[in-house]
Amino acid sequence: MPHAQTILLHQYENSPFSEKVRLALRLKNLAWSKVDIPTIMPKPDLIPLTGGYRRTPVLQIGGDIICDTALILREIEKRHPERSLGFGGHEGVHSMVASWTDRQWFQTTVGLIFGTLGEHIPQEFKDDRAKMTGRGFDTDQMKAAVPMLKDQWRAHLSWIEERLEAGRAAGHGDYMMGSKPGLCDVHAHMNIWFLNKNLPELTRQFLARTPLTEEWFDQLNGISGQKPETIGSSDALEMAGQAAPRLVAASVGNEAQGLAPGERVSVAPDDYAQDWVTGELVSAHANKITLYKVDGAIENLHIHFPRAGYLVRRVTD
Repeated sequence: MPHAQTILLHQYENSPFSEKVRLALRLKNLAWSKVDIPTIMPKPDLIPLTGGYRRTPVLQIGGDIICDTALILREIEKRHPERSLGFGGHEGVHSMVASWTDRQWFQTTVGLIFGTLGEHIPQEFKDDRAKMTGRGFDTDQMKAAVPMLKDQWRAHLSWIEERLEAGRAAGHGDYMMGSKPGLCDVHAHMNIWFLNKNLPELTRQFLARTPLTEEWFDQLNGISGQKPETIGSSDALEMAGQAAPRLVAASVGNEAQGLAPGERVSVAPDDYAQDWVTGELVSAHANKITLYKVDGAIENLHIHFPRAGYLVRRVTD
């Protein structure tokens, strides 16, 4: 069984958000292991780690469970600062890029993929995504919108080409923020990877009109790193039950809601998959909230969420 502090990524191969983390791990050449999880509910060996949070991926390091790709990438950078993917003087920019790629552009990509491939999508997958989003997963409606979605997708792609053109003209290098790839590249890469995974011919048609982006995309895809070991989900649960989280000071900083350590609070995404996770507050700050003794989860774990994109409420009953 791997060492207690091994990076365990709970993921599945076709997950675009998992690919973000995999690319970052390759860029940093870190050792890691993967736990393959189902693409749809139920996820019986994931929920005891997260208290009900179902999104993919989830990062497990010892007794710490990190939810949401944005926070996962920040945690990897914090714990493994070597081969940094952040750039001094551009702090915060990658988070802004992530908000664009993860929401506006990703929704366009989803509509384009499933609108094109709708008749090949299993009904159980459609039913799961409809339940997760709280609205219908209507691939016929997506299909009707495909011509408009192609226009939208190409417009998003053009922003990367503009950034690369400007960087080249200024002599700053071949990547989004300079001469080496960083977190902005990781975020911007995701939607092209996802489309290429499902609609490779269409992706290459788009990229043919953005030659710098095509070269940039292929360079990122060609980066190799350490190959992960596959860990069974039951082994991951056993490791979590025997592990202790990193010590975190019980603090709340300048907490807008007046929350205090020890209070019971619930956390959920603000857009979809709103499964509220309830536990005892350990710490709450502008960019992260940490819960302990989470309902439905292994008791000793610290479960971490970002603040941007997540709702937090006090439990009063």
